[in-house]
Amino acid sequence: MRKRLRHIILAFGLWTGCPVFGQTPVTITGTASFAAGEEIRLLVFNDLLNGIAEVVTTDIIDKNGRFSLRFATTEIQLAQLAIRTSKAEFFIVPANSYSFNITVDSILYQRVNPEKYGGFLHIENLRPDTADLNYKINRFSQLFGSLSDEYAYDLIYGHNPGIFDSVRNLVAGRYHFTYTPTNFYQSYGFYTLGELDMLQYRKKPTLIYQKYFDNDYILYNNPAYMSLFNQYYEGYLYYSSYISKELLDRTINDQPDYPTLFNEVGRDPKLANARLRELVIIKNLIGFLDNKEFDRGNILKLLEYIRTTTSFDKHKDLITSKLNQLSRNRKALEGMAFLNAKGHKTTLKQYKGSVVYLHIFQTDCLNCIREMMIIKELAEKYDGKVQFVSMCIDPDKADYLSFTKRYGQQFGWPVLYFDEQYDWLVQLGVETLPDHILFNADGSLSMRYAPSPEKGLAEYLQTRFPQEAEEEENPMFYNRNKQ
Repeated sequence: MRKRLRHIILAFGLWTGCPVFGQTPVTITGTASFAAGEEIRLLVFNDLLNGIAEVVTTDIIDKNGRFSLRFATTEIQLAQLAIRTSKAEFFIVPANSYSFNITVDSILYQRVNPEKYGGFLHIENLRPDTADLNYKINRFSQLFGSLSDEYAYDLIYGHNPGIFDSVRNLVAGRYHFTYTPTNFYQSYGFYTLGELDMLQYRKKPTLIYQKYFDNDYILYNNPAYMSLFNQYYEGYLYYSSYISKELLDRTINDQPDYPTLFNEVGRDPKLANARLRELVIIKNLIGFLDNKEFDRGNILKLLEYIRTTTSFDKHKDLITSKLNQLSRNRKALEGMAFLNAKGHKTTLKQYKGSVVYLHIFQTDCLNCIREMMIIKELAEKYDGKVQFVSMCIDPDKADYLSFTKRYGQQFGWPVLYFDEQYDWLVQLGVETLPDHILFNADGSLSMRYAPSPEKGLAEYLQTRFPQEAEEEENPMFYNRNKQ
């Protein structure tokens, strides 16, 4: 089942109709007393196809806990408020203003991924209104979520169709959702309930298509619609009986040929609509990027071709969003300034020319510290080949400074501080500790989830740098560096 919105919103005054044309400002003010002096960020999901949220504005919470954010938008959008790595999701709408108080579990707030433990920002609206969109969606999501949890086993693994009817009837007793694509709230409920149909009629995909996608509307900014779309069309080009592997190989691997791919894929009756067809192709090409059966370079050429030739502006934006994300990941060594133990700014860019192994840790993480003892040996063995860098992400910089002052002499590699760049952690998907990332010598991302020092790193480095392994095993080898 799709994850429910992770927010606790008591009341918001949001408009529930169709998009507004023309940029209109949204203001968000309030208090977050627990985070005085810290940055609060507003992120907006302009790309629900890939689940990419972009920071659109920030503010520093003042000493009294007050903040103010301003953002212009043309339509209702899913957004996040983030302080450190704690977040809350809600919907914003053009021309509205919000005022609320934010609180959080103080213990979970210190973790690198509070969401894993249920640690979300708690938003209390200071202007309650039971008729608003967030209030209504939250109430519906709580009911649907509780029913999904209660009947999860029967819905996923059971064979009793009566269970689906029971859940639908329980929802229908309080909510009446119809296909109304110009109404955000109705669409949200309608497509959320579509998850039941996805489970019940998983062997009858035509029924799902006819009910939910055989129409003239693509609700790009409605998370319920896009969630159902992503489920239904995941890997679709690869598994459709109308699309041959020979076609994919010919138009992707042999020679990037979007016109032929687009026309031939249209033979599938579920892809008759040109705009839907192109969106499905974009989604699946992006999904093929990490599939070794397909030429990654040719996929990027196809995406670029679509971006420059498409008649649908939203598709251009979605491709741009994904390509920008890939570019940010490739350039993760570029531009980001961190702190060393002396308080001076430094960047990872200076290590270009060597393979960089980034070890991300906190000072209270025992597994992290144990790994640093192993890194010490590997750093000596692969000196000149691999640059090890440990990155401390303690929320309190004083903990990092104390750690480096006490233990810094034991490490022969840089131990830096992330300087509260939480968006950098989000960009790289750092959620658990310790974490490990490997970069190529040119600064590009080599392995997002690299082997850990305790499990597999030594073996991987021996394979990548076989000369060091041979020299160590050859008793006749004379290593001048070890004199």
